[in-house]
Amino acid sequence: MDTDRRDDAAEQGALRVEEGRETGDPAGDSAGAEAGGEVPAGDGTGADERAGVADGPVSGPAEHAAGGGTDPTATPGTALPPSPDGGPPVPLAPGWQRPQPGADPGPYGPKPYLPGPYAWVPPAGPRNGSGIAAVILGVIGAVLSSTLLLSPLAVILGGLAVGFGIVTLRRVRRGEARNRGSGLSGIWLGSVAAVVGIGMSILLVVLAVDFFAPVSPETDSAVEAGETISYDDGLEVTLHAERARAGHLDVWVRVENRTGELATLANSEVSAYPIGSDGGNLEQESGHGLPLTLGDDRVAVAMYRFVLDDGTGEVEFEVSPGGPYEYAYWWKDLDGRTGERPA
Repeated sequence: MDTDRRDDAAEQGALRVEEGRETGDPAGDSAGAEAGGEVPAGDGTGADERAGVADGPVSGPAEHAAGGGTDPTATPGTALPPSPDGGPPVPLAPGWQRPQPGADPGPYGPKPYLPGPYAWVPPAGPRNGSGIAAVILGVIGAVLSSTLLLSPLAVILGGLAVGFGIVTLRRVRRGEARNRGSGLSGIWLGSVAAVVGIGMSILLVVLAVDFFAPVSPETDSAVEAGETISYDDGLEVTLHAERARAGHLDVWVRVENRTGELATLANSEVSAYPIGSDGGNLEQESGHGLPLTLGDDRVAVAMYRFVLDDGTGEVEFEVSPGGPYEYAYWWKDLDGRTGERPA
């Protein structure tokens, strides 16, 4: 009886093992092993592979692909899904899922946008600075061009205004500026300032040359003290000299302006030296010179005192009224007193 029972149990266990192999259910194999006491050998899908799943980690993809193993994450009785790259089915580790078709942000979410090395840069604002500079320089140059002394500066500012105006028009043509009117205004004002400034500068040069040009006396010869020497522009100079006490010589220089304009007498000079002597000029002890300027129809008198050397008889005088006026000459015989004094 016991032998018959054991045979029946073994047959039932073997039947369940075969059914488990057909359905891929590992429970059938284990049940058969418990019932029959042994596990039949398989071809890669039997007890060895099931033992690997139960007792250790999942085998690698190559082993499953070569041995035809099943995916531990798949439900029993289902085939492995194909690999996304078209290769053989690859089993997954526990807890992992195969990616589904479509956009996948990945485990870290969607990737942020990173601009490339040539990212778009917003355009800069209009470059209107040159137009503003052209107007300012043109206005200042136009104002200065009406002045005589500052007319050369007006020429420079006018040229700069025209240059900035041209730059502004070019920027407007390229779309970099919007103040075309300012550029045109700078060009017009700068042109006016430059033209007027050039004219005034020429006039300034002419006046300067005429002002500082040397003015010669009507005679280059020495005249006797007390006589008047006239210059080419109408200035008249008269010299008087008289021996004083204690060996001094007093000299008066009278200047009358008949030029019709303001006369410049800056840096006037008067010197005296004995005729026929190599001792040099007489020493000037005191005196007051002529004024810096002398108005039309005005008279100015300068007085000088010189120290006479012993035995001095005749003295020659060298006088420059100052400014552009050249030297005129007088002489005086000290042995004959005249007693004349300038008015």
